[in-house]
Amino acid sequence: MRALLELARPEQWIKNGFVLLPLIFGQAVGDPEAVRGAILATLAFCLLSSAVYAGNDVVDAGRDRGHPVKCKRPVARGAVTPSTALIFSGALVAISCALGALAGGLLLVATLAAYLALQVAYSLALKHVPYLGAFVIAVGFVLRIVAGGIGARVPLTPWIVALGFLLALLLALGKRHGDLVNARAVGAGLRYDRTTLERILVAIAAATFTAYVLYTLSPAVLARHGHHPLVFSTPWVALGLGRYLKLALRDGAGSDPSALAVSDAVLLISVIGWLLTLALILYR
Repeated sequence: MRALLELARPEQWIKNGFVLLPLIFGQAVGDPEAVRGAILATLAFCLLSSAVYAGNDVVDAGRDRGHPVKCKRPVARGAVTPSTALIFSGALVAISCALGALAGGLLLVATLAAYLALQVAYSLALKHVPYLGAFVIAVGFVLRIVAGGIGARVPLTPWIVALGFLLALLLALGKRHGDLVNARAVGAGLRYDRTTLERILVAIAAATFTAYVLYTLSPAVLARHGHHPLVFSTPWVALGLGRYLKLALRDGAGSDPSALAVSDAVLLISVIGWLLTLALILYR
């Protein structure tokens, strides 16, 4: 059981917080049905992402055995057999779809299926294509946001979709940069140019911040939120983005964004400060 839990990588579930964004920005936290749907959709994505990790570990087992860190994964080290991992993955998919049906019916199940198909394509081929792999990861986060909107029954705005995509793309390329920085240590051959990648990261971070500022100031959003001053949450976004760029570019620490989000004090403070500020602005 311990090996199966390790295979599921629950520490990565923090990424599925994107599913809750429509609930938060749609000011639906006070609606019990919306909260129920959003939580079920989040749980569905947590289980589905774990299913993807389990399947991916089977596909990559041979390669992982030659990696100084990934060789410790359950399938690679022999703690879980490939057949057991695939059965475990299938069971998680089934439970995830059941939760999705409860949260949002066939539309949410279709969103989960689209995410699964995208991840299978990524695991088998697309992750080996520079930049396209990161783009696919970002699309996966957009599907999380779509699922959250369906589950909470909150209409999505183009802004929230664009912001989710840009932030996910930043984190995905930051991970590639971290892998590239540490390529000598792990013997990896990554087909990225470091200078180009760093310039792209800075550009995406700037675009993300600009899009967030424009979102907070857009007439439609101001009208929807009763002209609450969402712009006052932008300093936390600037702090978080700036800190992430520093860690990723100077320290090469972007390889595991999920671990970084909970291990770095400044990033953690920026996220908590942002959430508290939103709560005060939107729900006071």
